[in-house]
Amino acid sequence: MWLAIYYTGVLASLIASVYFSINARRSGIHPLESRFTLGKMNAALGCLLLFFGINQFTFETITTVRAVVGIVFILVGGVNLVLGLRNYVSYRREWLNLAKKNS
Repeated sequence: MWLAIYYTGVLASLIASVYFSINARRSGIHPLESRFTLGKMNAALGCLLLFFGINQFTFETITTVRAVVGIVFILVGGVNLVLGLRNYVSYRREWLNLAKKNS
């Protein structure tokens, strides 16, 4: 069961991060829209790193190197997820305020 959840999570995060990265860098897009899309991309990459970190602890033998790599991936992924969501929320709010002011 864990393997199905893991593969689905990794694949979904990878596809989402590539999609949001391409979408944020297309030409003719407003800078605020690009920034909140990059926030979603960072959140997706954070989820991907979290999955990779958690996966390190699912093996039978856990070595010191595997544990350290897993902890680093979990920490970096968690920070990336939190900061990406924070950027998404703040830039999205700014974008909506700008759209409301212009209409």
